Order: sequence, then structure tokens, then C-alpha cells
Amino acid sequence: MSGEPASSAPQAAPRRGGSLRGAGPMRRGDALAHRGFTGVPTTQDGGADTMRPGALRGAARGRNLDGLAHTLFLRLSPVIASVVLATQVVIAWVNYGDQIRLSGERAQMMADMTARSLARPGWTADHASQLQALALDPAFRFALLRDASGSVVARLGEEPRGRNFERIQVAAEIEPGATAQPAGTLTLVLSAEGLRANAEKQFVMVLGASLALILAFALALRLAVGRHVLAPLRRLLSAMAQVEHKQWVTVDLAGRRRPSREIADISAAFNRMVEGLRSGDEARHLLAELERTHAQLAEANGLVMESLGYARRIQQAVLPGASALRGAGFEVAVLWEPLHVVGGDYYWIEAVDGLGIVVVADCTGHGVPGAFLTLIVATALDRILHDQGLRRPDAILAALDGVVRARLRQEMGVSEGASDDGLDCGICVVDRAGGTLHFAGAGLALTLLADGETTRIKGRRHGLGYRRTGREEPFAEVALPLRGGQTFFLMTDGVSDQMGGASRRLLGHRGVAEILEKHRHLPLAEQVAALEAALAAHRGPEPRRDDMALVAFRPMVG
Repeated sequence: MSGEPASSAPQAAPRRGGSLRGAGPMRRGDALAHRGFTGVPTTQDGGADTMRPGALRGAARGRNLDGLAHTLFLRLSPVIASVVLATQVVIAWVNYGDQIRLSGERAQMMADMTARSLARPGWTADHASQLQALALDPAFRFALLRDASGSVVARLGEEPRGRNFERIQVAAEIEPGATAQPAGTLTLVLSAEGLRANAEKQFVMVLGASLALILAFALALRLAVGRHVLAPLRRLLSAMAQVEHKQWVTVDLAGRRRPSREIADISAAFNRMVEGLRSGDEARHLLAELERTHAQLAEANGLVMESLGYARRIQQAVLPGASALRGAGFEVAVLWEPLHVVGGDYYWIEAVDGLGIVVVADCTGHGVPGAFLTLIVATALDRILHDQGLRRPDAILAALDGVVRARLRQEMGVSEGASDDGLDCGICVVDRAGGTLHFAGAGLALTLLADGETTRIKGRRHGLGYRRTGREEPFAEVALPLRGGQTFFLMTDGVSDQMGGASRRLLGHRGVAEILEKHRHLPLAEQVAALEAALAAHRGPEPRRDDMALVAFRPMVG
């Protein structure tokens, strides 16, 4: 077996099985191969030395770990030193410039004051005291008086020679009177050697402070890296050496020498890896159990979706067709889109006794619960319209309210089994022969588009069903005269409650009205299709929030 090539080791790894327990000594690269890291080098030799016996023990003794602090110091110290030194030099230069400027202003003030004291008749013969006063300044070096013709009247001190940056030279004009021409000039020279010496002293202090900061930084870097990086790494490498011999130990992240966040994450990942190695069989069994559970859930989900698809066909069969009123002189278009497979929005269209009846209802919730309520509403409407023969919209709403309360046991009050569900509903009864539309609503409004204007006719605020509060308004109908060019819309709030746009705002009834007005010249079916497309464009990536139902109709007025 000694002659077997090294490339055979990765090929033999799959024959160990899914468990890491009881599979014999761990071969080189098995720990990484079982976690999807095959081919990822961990050292310069491609990871060949990683699991060699004794390799981790040598690393655990701290070999090469101190190189991290040394490398950080070599990389960061020049940067820190350069920044600190440049900052201090700039500060010293600014201070030196400020001192030069202040000394220049002081010299100019001295020259101006002396020139004003000399500004009197006969100053060319009497000027000694003023010049002697200038000589009392410690920085004084030279003073020169000239008359109006430029001739030298007097000089005091030694005329400056050498570099200009070591002296401050200013001049002031001597004026004997307010209107007279300048009678002469005074030139004053002060020494700047003291300022230069002070600047050199500050530079030396800056250099010393920079060195002290660099040394303090190096010491702090050494202590911080040793406490928060090197010591936790030693603990981690020591634990890895024990894991190499199948001693399933974990790294303690607590204690005085808390690791840095990155090393803490690595240590936590190492601890999870050790736990995974320790419980390999359990993980394999859990994975198999998870796969069986997933298969069962997929089967159950398929049954549920199949049932919901059948329920959708039943609900669509209960809904009337859009052509129910076309033979009675109506143009009708319908938009019905549940949020899920089935929904809680419902509509009724029928021609009875020469009247066109349009009902739109928005039941509590959506999905399966809302769909169950729509079946109650459909059954109740059939009995109200055909058995009881009611034709007034307010009377239909009152009867529907009673049926819903009875079916949901809401007349029992707040006792056990009582429901707090209900629906919003709007009913239109159109009498083409009489030229009148009668509307009554409970939580839903009627939208009228005529002459380029949109009008919203509201019903009562409270819906049907729900627990009584004692504040319910009575049902009332509104009669509207019919004339040509009118289009009526009954819609649930799922149409207007569309979140989207750049500012993520609700579209609202005003937005729906603007869309309807924009497409008012289209045939009714195209107008509803344009509304649906505009709603989708407004939403963009935002999902719908509720079921949508809309019935649009235009009575043909002869």
C-alpha cells in the first residue's frame, strides 16, 4: 500500500460513508472535503501540512504568531509617524508664520508712532530722543531717517546684512501737517532671530513628541494584538491540535482576554464544526428525517393547492358572467382578481323584472375564509332577490345584513361561537325604463364618471354583519337620473389600496379616478384593462395587498 499514489486519497474519501464517527483514522483533507472545501489551499503547500501530526502542536506553541504584531508595526508605524510629523510640522509652521506676522505688525506700529512723534517743524534737528526710544526694544537692530529729498538725516544702529528672513523691516512716512507733503521717511529694522530660534526649538519638541507617540503606539499595538488576537489564536490552535487527535474540545470565548470580533466569529465557527464532527451520525439521521418531512410537506402542499384550485373553479362558477346584463341594454366589464387562489371579493350581476341589479361585496379577510363568506353572500342574494322579491337596494342590504348575522351567529352577542366578521357591500338597481339608478352602500361607494368629471357617492359608513355597536346608521338609498355618457363603477378597496410609486404611497380613490378619466373615451372593457395595467405599473415590484373586484357598467339610455 506504500506505493499507492497520493492522488488516491481524495478518491477513497467517499467510501467512508456519511458518518465521521467510527470511520477509522481521519485521512489528510477529509475534514475539509466533507464540508465542501476540497481544493481550497490553507497554507503555501496547498494544505498538505495542515493535518500532519504535530503540525498544529507547533503552531499552538505560538510559532510565527508574533510575526503578526511585528508586521502590523512595520506597516502602520511609517504611516502614523508621517501623519503625526506632518501634522506637527504644519502646526509649527503656522505658529511661526503667526509670530512673524504679529512681529511685523508690532514693528509697523512702532514706526508709525515714532513717525507721528517726529511730524513737527524742525524735526530734522530734534530727533535723537525718538530714535533712542526705538533702541530700547530688545529686537531693535537699525533705524534710518531720510528727509523729503531722500537725504539721510540720521541713522542709529548697525545696518543689517545677511539673510532677509532673519529680520523684519518696515517704513513709515513723516508728515508735518494734515495737508502737507511727506517730509521724510523712517525705516525700522527688527531682528527675527529669536523667532527663528523659537521655531527651531518647537520643531525639536515636535520631533520628540512624534517619537514618543510612535513608541506609545507600538506598545499599545503590541498589547492589543497580544490580548485580543494572539492569545485567542493560541487557544484556537491548541483546540485544533486536540481535535486532530479526536478530542472534541471547543474554544471558550469568555475570559479576560476576549478575542476580536473576527476571531470570535472564527472560533464560533470552529465550535460549530466540532459539534458537527461530534454528532455526525445524528446529523445524517436528522438530514434523512428532514428529507422525509420535506417530501411529506411537498405532498401535503400539492393536495392543498389541488383543493384550492378546485375551490377556485367552484367560486368562479358561483360568479355570474359579464354578459348577464348585455341583453338588457348594458355595457358591462368586470375585474376580479383574488389575492390568493380564492378570495373574499364577490360580485352579482343580473337582470330581473326589467331591472339591472349590480352587487359588489368585500368580505372580511381574503383566501379561504373570505371565500367561505362569499358563498354565504351568494346564497343569501339568491334568496333575497328571487324568494323574497326585494328590489330596493336599501331593503336588499337590510335583508342581507340579517342573513349574514344569522349565519355567523352574531345575534348571540359576544357569547362563545359568535363571529365578528362581515362585509362591505354596494348595490345598484338600474331602472332603464324609468331613467333612474338607485344606489345603497354599506362601506362601499359608487363612482360615477360623466362629462369628464368623477363623482364618488358614498353609502353608510358601517358594513354588514360584525358585532353591533349601537352606532350603526340606517340603510338609505340614493336615486340618480340616467343620461347618456354616464359610466358607473362599483369597486372594493383592494383596487384603490395599491402601494407603489417612487414615494411608496397609496394610490387611493383619487388616483383611481384620474386613471379612469384618462381612459374615459375607450370602450368599457378596454378601459378596465387599462386600469388594471395602470395599477400594475403603479405597484411595480410591490406585491398586492388585498383582493380586487370591480364592476363597470354603462346603461344604454334611449
